[in-house]
Amino acid sequence: MEGRRYLMNVIYGKSAPRVVLRSKTYIDLYVREGSTGAQRERVMREWYRKQVKAQIPGLLEKWLRVTGVEVKSWGVKWMKTKWGSCNAKAKRIWLNLELAKKPRHSLEYIMVHEMVHFLERRHNERFAAYMDKFMPQWRVYKEELNSLILGHADWSY
Repeated sequence: MEGRRYLMNVIYGKSAPRVVLRSKTYIDLYVREGSTGAQRERVMREWYRKQVKAQIPGLLEKWLRVTGVEVKSWGVKWMKTKWGSCNAKAKRIWLNLELAKKPRHSLEYIMVHEMVHFLERRHNERFAAYMDKFMPQWRVYKEELNSLILGHADWSY
């Protein structure tokens, strides 16, 4: 969560699946006995989705004030090749679920990046000027995020 690494402790039982962030070191995944890797993956993805979705409204409010850009709708989905996407006409942004595992400023950077596409569709000088104005350190965030792996999808433990 937010760029930290955790040791996962899988706990089998009869109760409903859930995830508990126990400490700065451990994350507990409670699943039913006999659960498959796909089921464990689904529990974790939904937990990550909930974590990201809880952050977005406050971040949107903050960046709306900075950029003046209106976002009519947003969503979180798992994407194989992109950190985010947008539809400028519909004023909708999509954020990659994997951002839950990256530092918080990565989520903010991608959100601002997609919002700026409402003002400039292409990655040109005008786009960079908007990014410089709204988030002067965006190049550092971009470089850091692009140096990280997009995601790890092996749940076969």
